[in-house]
Amino acid sequence: MSDVWTLIVFGGLLTYATRFAGHVLIGRLETIPRRLEAALNAVPAAVITTIVTPALVAGDWAERGAILLCFCLSFRLPLIVTVAIGTAVVALARAYGA
Repeated sequence: MSDVWTLIVFGGLLTYATRFAGHVLIGRLETIPRRLEAALNAVPAAVITTIVTPALVAGDWAERGAILLCFCLSFRLPLIVTVAIGTAVVALARAYGA
């Protein structure tokens, strides 16, 4: 098995194990503590920041422009529409040499 497939398989197993363990642990709680709920609510913002920041810092102008456009659009449009527009902007900018 190549190194890439080994990484994919073990990454998938680790992801499954952490999700399963989280489900079991939270399932044993009668109520979720407020601090835990606040931490879980912060996860999506942390994930988006982790994905966007490297492209904003080290990306070319197509990515930077799309990120700024998506930031502005995200206040008015649903997430899936914002992502679709951002993807299209980057694809078009790259197709036209930006």
